[in-house]
Amino acid sequence: GHSDAETYARNYNRYAQAMRAVDPSIKLIAVGDNDMKWNRTVLREAGRNIDYLAIHHYYGRREMQGDPLNLMARPLFFERFYREVQQLLSEFGFAGRVKLAINEWGLDLPSERQYSMESALYGARLMNVFERSGEIVEMSAVSDLVNGWPGGIIQAGRHSVFVSPIYLVNQLYAEHRGDQLLATSVNSPTFNTSREGANIPYLDAIVSRTADGKTIFIKAVNTSQTSSLLTTITIQGAIPAARAELKTVTAPSVNVANDFSRPDAVSIQKRTLPSGRSFVVTLPKHSVSVIVLTTR
Repeated sequence: GHSDAETYARNYNRYAQAMRAVDPSIKLIAVGDNDMKWNRTVLREAGRNIDYLAIHHYYGRREMQGDPLNLMARPLFFERFYREVQQLLSEFGFAGRVKLAINEWGLDLPSERQYSMESALYGARLMNVFERSGEIVEMSAVSDLVNGWPGGIIQAGRHSVFVSPIYLVNQLYAEHRGDQLLATSVNSPTFNTSREGANIPYLDAIVSRTADGKTIFIKAVNTSQTSSLLTTITIQGAIPAARAELKTVTAPSVNVANDFSRPDAVSIQKRTLPSGRSFVVTLPKHSVSVIVLTTR
């Protein structure tokens, strides 16, 4: 509540000033919330002492209310939410100085869905949102790493281990991290949901490049459970080499899950494909792909 936020902000200021007195270079994270009233109060009372506002995102069975398409659309809600936080920061004069740390995100699903291709689609679309919102989202971390609650993206038993499809998406994205976000325009078929809005694009894509401009990464998520997308990619302002590398996380069905007996049911597949200023790629149904272009 509002008074709780005021109490928290007062205590935060006291501790922040004490810590800064010892080490002026320290970076401090304050507790934010999905509730904008809390964020407004904390920023108004303590914003001058805040470097990062931490917000956690969880979503699952209760919120989906039986419609799996809500899961595929939900990350776009957070994108709109970040724009609201950005406006709030501008209002207080903190834009560009206070950033967001989404230091816990995860799903509450039955384990067979938690470790399935379906969860990977949600995770990849959310991570695309993080990259698109890079002006305000400076840090993010999936919860958990090893075991913990069922969200752990590495599941270790006494005798064996497996990684979840969300781990594979994190691996794929970490190994293909651009330094600069490029402008993108995406045209895609759409779907409607019961709670998360209408005309949601099936295809979610972001494009970045390395600081030297020599490598371009296209991260493309096809959230459709029924159709592959025959996709034309057109590059402006750069000339890609004749072949591109394609790495894809997918499985025969969206319900396929990794577990101790089948640790590689969902895996990363690699191939090359012809590329150029304009080329065509088929993005399999329910898949996460990274296309790596080298420029001439």
